[in-house]
Amino acid sequence: MPPEIVTTLYTSFADFRRAYEVEGLRPAEFDSFGATVRTLRSFIGAYRDLLALVRDFMLPNPD
Repeated sequence: MPPEIVTTLYTSFADFRRAYEVEGLRPAEFDSFGATVRTLRSFIGAYRDLLALVRDFMLPNPD
């Protein structure tokens, strides 16, 4: 990534700074960090969608 973009993100977003810096997040903060929560929720949602697809394939709606 071009350094000027990193600089813009770094100066504009506190969460970017926290994620970018080596000591920006303590291990205890990681599970509740916004980007982590959004990523986990996205994975969980995709997993549920996959389960529904497999379920509908294995047990088609008889109606």
